[in-house]
Amino acid sequence: MVGLAWSSFVLLGAVVGPARAAIAAWSTENGPQIVLQNETTGHLRYSACNTYDEARYSYTDPNVLSLTYKPKNGTPLAGSGWWNEITTIASVFYITESNRIANAIFHCNMTTGFFLPQGNWIVSDDVPSIHNSSGLAVLNLGAEAGYRVYYHDEDGAVNELAYYNNLWRYRGPISKDIGSPPALGAAFSNAENITVVAARDAETIGVTRWNKDETWFHTSMPRPLEGGYTTKEVDRQNITVNSTAPYNFTLPAWDGMARSLGASINADYTRHIWYIGHDSNLHLVTNMNWTWGIRENQTEEFWPKADKPNADLAVTHLIDSSVVRIYYFVKGKLAEVRYQDDEWKPYSVVEAPDPIATTAPTPDGAGEDSGLSTGAKVGIGIGVSLGAISIGAIIAVLVLLHRKKKEKALAEQEHQPPSDPYPADGSTTLEAGTPYQAYGASAQGWTPDDKPSQLPTEPLSHQLDSNPRSELDCTPKPIYELPGNERLHELVADGPKQQGQPQQPGHGGERAEQEKSPGKP
Repeated sequence: MVGLAWSSFVLLGAVVGPARAAIAAWSTENGPQIVLQNETTGHLRYSACNTYDEARYSYTDPNVLSLTYKPKNGTPLAGSGWWNEITTIASVFYITESNRIANAIFHCNMTTGFFLPQGNWIVSDDVPSIHNSSGLAVLNLGAEAGYRVYYHDEDGAVNELAYYNNLWRYRGPISKDIGSPPALGAAFSNAENITVVAARDAETIGVTRWNKDETWFHTSMPRPLEGGYTTKEVDRQNITVNSTAPYNFTLPAWDGMARSLGASINADYTRHIWYIGHDSNLHLVTNMNWTWGIRENQTEEFWPKADKPNADLAVTHLIDSSVVRIYYFVKGKLAEVRYQDDEWKPYSVVEAPDPIATTAPTPDGAGEDSGLSTGAKVGIGIGVSLGAISIGAIIAVLVLLHRKKKEKALAEQEHQPPSDPYPADGSTTLEAGTPYQAYGASAQGWTPDDKPSQLPTEPLSHQLDSNPRSELDCTPKPIYELPGNERLHELVADGPKQQGQPQQPGHGGERAEQEKSPGKP
């Protein structure tokens, strides 16, 4: 009986076990969408696709993406989606067991909340190499500009794949600088203003920016590069951090080992970089007045501690409304950290109240015979039934033990003074009672007037000149990222251009031969 009960728990764990750390998230007009990898089955699971303004994720429902190419365990995930006035569409990117980048398209059944597969393709057959620990980031630039996918090559440099005019094209590295995979993130305000961020080393994050003159410019922070910036033509041996340049902050709990970096841009075109540090806390770096600086952490009511150091996270944002949602695991559950209506909301657990009881699309290996005989299937049915009885008995015992433990704890608490839930122990969590900061409030690296504190005698090589400007000023005029470089046009603030979506693979247009043959190994 003990053996039977244990095997039942193993079967149960395969269904309800927490998803693997890899997380992808994006927002549509209907609300956020999340995709995760289950660490036991390797399947990609997703939140219900027919919700509005909320993510509903269940650990027991059958929401599993149906794929032709199997994801490798530990694959990075990236995705984008949109509403076409009829249904929600998802475009998911991952890395296969053969270490190739795959793309899958899904349409939502708005009644059941299930994604229906529309096609699965390998999109990386023309790339020279993909790092075994590569990250992934994707941007949907609209119907004309198409997709941009970013990943690490075997040397750790960040490379770009582009999809436009119905073809995937390898566009090479955006910088030849060293990297520390897999942490990688990207955001854009329009197709001529893209920012890609990647872990560089134990002290710095690399920031690479696509500008209106169609050139990638690369720098690092908090320490700048020698010369301030490089382009993708500069060889790696000629790219070094300026170890003597002054800088006005350090990255808290950063050791270059973060699993993820998130990027977001708000309505004022202010760029933000998110990560979970080795202290398991969420951290935020923001570019204001063309200078990077650290924002203060919120209390655990708003920014809870992640389950693991350097944990994976996913960030989704809406530029027009400045809404930001951040997803990572807290106490074994997927949590949502949200900034909306100009304030932080108490974090919530993303969980569907009840499993959706209906038939879902078949996952990886659709239509294959399980190979089990009738007798074997009957045996499994009996075993699961007996296991369910055993599980019920064990759960009853656990509930009783938990109740006794809770009663004892309450009794002891009556004889002890209350403890401060946010102690001043040098951690990045604020003291109890400290008002939480707004999304955009000043902190380390800035004085209240939004200017860098303790400015060095000479300007930082990764900031602008000292002329007073505000990144929040969105009048149409040239803005420059680096001093003395008029080519580095940041943005003519004509607003985000996100209308329309790229034509999808398999829905018209000519494509490379390997993209027409999902079954090709």
